[in-house]
Amino acid sequence: MSDFTYELPDERVFLHTLRSYFDSVKNVELASLLLGSRCHFATTSSFSHRRWNSYDYTFILYVKVDSLHKFNDDLKSELFKAVDVVFPKEAGYDLCEVIISPLLEAPPDDDELLQNSGTLQSSAPIEYDGLRFRSKTEIKVYDELKKRDVLFFANSTAILGNKGIKREPDFLICQNGNWGILEVMGDQYHTGANAMKDHDRARLFKDYGLFFIEFYDAVKCYNYPDKVVADFLLRLSKVKSG
Repeated sequence: MSDFTYELPDERVFLHTLRSYFDSVKNVELASLLLGSRCHFATTSSFSHRRWNSYDYTFILYVKVDSLHKFNDDLKSELFKAVDVVFPKEAGYDLCEVIISPLLEAPPDDDELLQNSGTLQSSAPIEYDGLRFRSKTEIKVYDELKKRDVLFFANSTAILGNKGIKREPDFLICQNGNWGILEVMGDQYHTGANAMKDHDRARLFKDYGLFFIEFYDAVKCYNYPDKVVADFLLRLSKVKSG
């Protein structure tokens, strides 16, 4: 007889909690690697050797293909320990293995996404404050920028004249006549696989004289948007106006 519930936690809630755990222990690497990932609990009918009347389960983490190689033995060991800590003990399942598997993704849309009211949108934008955002991380930065005495544009379409190209910087910001772009890296639309395209896009803006472009990690943007914005504006204030 046991007091186990034998109920598995919601996988999305668990993954969010796992990320929060890594944030709390300052493990930025694993917190970043969990961005955009999915997970699954694969239970078995085998009894665990750790507790009476508990069963074994395997934790399967689905990550983006470009992140697979980063999960070495040390990182998997850290992940195993964290999953074991976060998983509810009353469920009656004990972790026996962690498997890292590629996340299968549909091919992206064309580089030029749907255009509406001068804003390039993803297929599932987040409506907030009368605007559309690609992620909750961007909203965190947006809310922080609203507190500052600056002019800024969020996810507005930039038309690169004489090139026939449209691009969408995350945030175009003007402070005391100085212009700069703040990009959120590591989020769903700025993954490691897209890093080269992001830097190519930065070079395009520089062709027009907009040289101040800063990239910030999405985990830091989400947890410390005040520090990110403060750092960006401090750096922008040191730029000499043309």
